[in-house]
Amino acid sequence: MFELRLRTAGAVPDDAPVVLVPAFDAPVGSVAVLSVAADGPTRQRVVAVGLGDRDTCDPRRLRVASMTAGRALAAEPEVATTLPSVLGDTTAAILVVAEGFSVGRYRYRGGVDAELTLCLGSGTGGEPDAPEVARALEVAGTAAEAVEWVRRMVDTPPSDLTPAVFAERIAERASAAGVKCEIWSGDRLVAAGFGGTLGVGRGSAHPPCVVHLWTGAQATDPAPVLGLAGKGITFDAGGINLKRDPDEIAWMKSDMAAAAAVVAAVCAAARLGSVRAVHAVLPLAENLPGPGSLLPGDVVIHPDGSSTEVLDTDNEGRLVLADAISFLVGEGVDGVIDVGTLTDGGGVGHLLWGCWGTSDRLIADLLAAGDRVGDAGWHLPLREEYAELFASPVADRSNRARDVPDIGLTAATFLSRFPRGVPWAHIDNGGTAYLGADLPPWAAGPTGSPTRALLELLLEPDATVYTQ
Repeated sequence: MFELRLRTAGAVPDDAPVVLVPAFDAPVGSVAVLSVAADGPTRQRVVAVGLGDRDTCDPRRLRVASMTAGRALAAEPEVATTLPSVLGDTTAAILVVAEGFSVGRYRYRGGVDAELTLCLGSGTGGEPDAPEVARALEVAGTAAEAVEWVRRMVDTPPSDLTPAVFAERIAERASAAGVKCEIWSGDRLVAAGFGGTLGVGRGSAHPPCVVHLWTGAQATDPAPVLGLAGKGITFDAGGINLKRDPDEIAWMKSDMAAAAAVVAAVCAAARLGSVRAVHAVLPLAENLPGPGSLLPGDVVIHPDGSSTEVLDTDNEGRLVLADAISFLVGEGVDGVIDVGTLTDGGGVGHLLWGCWGTSDRLIADLLAAGDRVGDAGWHLPLREEYAELFASPVADRSNRARDVPDIGLTAATFLSRFPRGVPWAHIDNGGTAYLGADLPPWAAGPTGSPTRALLELLLEPDATVYTQ
């Protein structure tokens, strides 16, 4: 776990060297790295990071600047910064800077130092030993470590992270956080009706499994239970409908990013003392072509007893999420959020996950949580008419809309059949979970999205009873 420590830096000496940053006009997220002579054989590195117009700087810009600076100083165990002063050295500014530095420092190869000391200028209003500052650092460090775990899971070579291995990693994390965990496989999945998950995993030598996590209230308690579902396809070759694009298949180890984000958020919330009652269901499988693979035209049965005709085996994520959602609804949860790398995320780019659903309040709370922590989403509409595109002559529905492009809206429309009146929100993080190239402030590769948004929602002090 990350340890973020804060100490107040001493006053700047009168004879300190003056550092000039040539040709640097400081647009948001820009960075200039300099080496500065120091006493003795060592040299200090100075990073100038852009914030744009100081008068209009806000937490979003401060977070971008902190992530950029953290990336530039990834190998440094101690960093002195004046960034919180831009927003008045408030506790909120300290939290943003601490989290931004920590998230920006991630590297898969070689890892990062588990401990980061941030030194603030001597005039800071946030004293290191103040309870509110200590809590801010605890939240920032826990959130950053949760994101780091997701990114490390996504970056793990897929042959080393089979469904069973991933389930073990989840169980270890849950145990460390005091979260109850069960792993279901084989006959247990058959009995529970996880036909979509079993079907998707049929072509692989590594059988599928489903991980359950529980936190908070017991079944007899009156507190509302929030259901979470996360797509955990540890590698997605597309099944029999093999992916056509070799550039896409090359990063399909990231198709379990949603399940990892749910796990990380639930465990981080538990470590931070959340009392929210949560039941998370995480279907894990490999979607590979093989002798036993699911075939186009096959029909799978979900836990609610409904059936889906499989027209495209590369639309597997919605099959496993349909299992998870319908199972959670059958367990009597009071609301459901599902997360999956299903499509382009609604076409809203690499900084926004797409969100659809049936509960305006649940969606509003989710979006507000994401906005507060810089892990933002965008609410997109559902249209009842699109459900007709999934008609099947042999099942209750098909898994692909006929004669139209498969986009975030159609994937959400398919899933909207399963909540059966329970307040529901769907996050498609297909555009945000993994980046093919550097897109500042993020480096190419996994981002951990939407871990921080989910964590922020779970840290809400009062559990909400959502309505449709």
